[in-house]
Amino acid sequence: MHNFIFYHLIYIMVCISIIPLSLLLSPCLMWKNEGRHVTELRRIDFCKNKAVVVPDINMPSDDNTGQLVHFVGKVSVDDDELELHASPLNITSSLPKALIMKRTCMIYQKFEHSEQQVQNQTIGAGQTTTTTFTVKEDWTADGPQAERLPHLNTETNSRGIWDELISNSGNPETAPSPSPNQPQLPPNMPPEMAALLHQTDLTKAPHSIAINSSAHVGGFGLTEDIITTEKAVFQTEWLPVPAELVPDEIEALPELRKDRYGNLTTVEEGDQPQNGDVMIKYEYCADNFDTSFIVQQIIAESDPEKGVPAHKYSLDKQRVLDEKCCGKITDDLGVIWMVRKGRHDLHEMIAMAKQDEKTLTKILRLLCWILLVAGWMMLFSIFTTLLSTLPILGALGNAAFFIVALVIGTVCCCGVTAIAYMRYRPLLSFGALAIAGGIAGIVIWRINAASDASTQPTMAPTMKLLYEVVTLDWQVE
Repeated sequence: MHNFIFYHLIYIMVCISIIPLSLLLSPCLMWKNEGRHVTELRRIDFCKNKAVVVPDINMPSDDNTGQLVHFVGKVSVDDDELELHASPLNITSSLPKALIMKRTCMIYQKFEHSEQQVQNQTIGAGQTTTTTFTVKEDWTADGPQAERLPHLNTETNSRGIWDELISNSGNPETAPSPSPNQPQLPPNMPPEMAALLHQTDLTKAPHSIAINSSAHVGGFGLTEDIITTEKAVFQTEWLPVPAELVPDEIEALPELRKDRYGNLTTVEEGDQPQNGDVMIKYEYCADNFDTSFIVQQIIAESDPEKGVPAHKYSLDKQRVLDEKCCGKITDDLGVIWMVRKGRHDLHEMIAMAKQDEKTLTKILRLLCWILLVAGWMMLFSIFTTLLSTLPILGALGNAAFFIVALVIGTVCCCGVTAIAYMRYRPLLSFGALAIAGGIAGIVIWRINAASDASTQPTMAPTMKLLYEVVTLDWQVE
């Protein structure tokens, strides 16, 4: 019983410390989200009104230099061939028509997998949490893991030939060591989830990546920075390098062999991978796919060593300065940069950008609403925690306080959104209020008119009857 009271006091203190963050931060986020939404829509409208459509991408006009342009074309590398950094791990010959090529090295390692079981106590309405750790083995591109697992010290990991791979990678670049302030992933996170949240640095040995410096779309050159940052456009369709280009064996690393899929591995044919086994994959992205742009046209400075193509024109982000009051006031709306895969005209690009922005705004509104409701629920949890000692009243109290928190959170959300609309969309908000007021006035007027009309038929017979009674009395007299 003492442990129950102690843990619930800690829970109450945590809730009290989080409540101001939830109830104060959520309205601020809602306010900023509405302002961001208006700014994004203004930026998109600027693209719609100012973008110049390039009719012939092979011959861009000098007049459009420094202007916002829209063009559509195929990404091409011409006849240039691509190869990785010179090393024993390289493919046997250069690969034509390749925009990007990468070498990914993976090692088979052990990971901790945790499972939690929560059991309700019969007395005291408390809970007991039991954590069980198990071992899971999987391939990882992050290199060898800790030699011993944190909670299962008897399980060990082997480095295999990973150090030999690094020494023979021939990669001149090394990844910087992680900053001590950089957030690290939990050590017991499943490999599948870690792969989604963590991107392997392909510039770090023994991995390698190469980008074709001759990539272009018509007369516009594509730099390595553009191809690297726009992964959703240029790095979506990875294909395996033809098996005939992968070496059958490597003299410096006799443990490696080529499997049926064109990978180099230490796993023998038909065997299961063991801890410390390695596998090397070779993949590439081909050219000749359509891409649409709304970007700023600039003059390119050719420097193949830095990944700047040998073309006259290139692409860059354009800063938007929206002028108001005849140019006396300017608003900085940020930069414009729209790149999408496929063939999309200017109208389609604008429509997709607006749809994406509306979707993002709705998601953020929903998250802020959930945060508000959770804040009010945590505020009321001070009382629900005390009621939890009584099973029936505790369940009813939780349901009642949840409904109250839902109503209050929804009202706060609508109120903050309405005030934000008055700040960022005054014409729309006051116009909506005027229309609502007009509709309300018409409804009230029609209700009053209907009420007056409904009372007249009931009063007429009454007056007629009174008149007949008076007349009859007068005749009798």
